[in-house]
This record gives sequence, structure tokens and C-alpha cells, in this order.
Amino acid sequence: MGGRTLVLGLGNLLLGDEGVGVHVARRLAQMKLPKRVEVMEAGTAPAPALATAGRFERLIIVDALDIEAEAGQVYRLTPDEVVQSSERISLHELDLGRLLETLREWERLPDEVVILAVAPGEIRWGTELSAELEAKLPEIVQAVLDEMDA
Repeated sequence: MGGRTLVLGLGNLLLGDEGVGVHVARRLAQMKLPKRVEVMEAGTAPAPALATAGRFERLIIVDALDIEAEAGQVYRLTPDEVVQSSERISLHELDLGRLLETLREWERLPDEVVILAVAPGEIRWGTELSAELEAKLPEIVQAVLDEMDA
């Protein structure tokens, strides 16, 4: 099991499934997690939270990413895969790849960084997840828990 871990939930809570990372962070915050794990909601402005990520050995980012897949499907990506993506895959204004690249150059990232990319169902105005994603939320949370224990 890894050392100190930061789980960062990203997304726009006002755009339905785009806010899945924040919903996951809220679920995790209600659970009894090991003391070595800290969970933060970063919404669409993760730069301040990511700037502190260097204090941790591991960083797990959960975010809805523009992936052609069934709603709720989770993909494990590395920062290099996000940076090398030919197109911006974030659904909000944040360019996650560029931000990760900059923080790596500034030596502000832990050695181990994992992005759990969740395929959204509906991107629409509203704070609730789509029925599809709500049904898959326990599986998504479990994917994060499994990553913590890897």
C-alpha cells in the first residue's frame, strides 16, 4: 500500500455528469478512510489544491473526461497520456494536461500520479448526476478505493 495519498475530485457541479469527480470526493469524505488519505473537492479550479500535492507520495485525480464510452466507464490514465493527448479531453475550461506538465516542471507533483477518467452520460444544467452515472457511482468510488490500495 502506498504512502500519503491525495484524492482530488474535479468537475463542474453545475453541469450534471461533468461534476462526477466532486460527487466521488463527497462520497469518499463520508467514509472512514485510512489516515494517510486526504480527499479534496477542487471543482473547476484545482490549481491551489494541486500546488500542495507535492506533500503527498501519491495523487489520484477523479474527473469526467471527454471519452467515447458507456457512461460511468472508468479509465486509468497517467499524466503522460493526458499531456500527450492530441486534443483537450477535459470537459471544463481546465487544460489538465498542461497543468500537470507545469507542476511536474516545478517539481510540485508526487512521483505517483493517476487520473481516473470517468465517461459522462449527460452534460446539462443541473447539480444531479444522470440516472446512469448515479447508478454507477458505487463502482466509480470502488475504483478509487482500489487505486488507494494498489
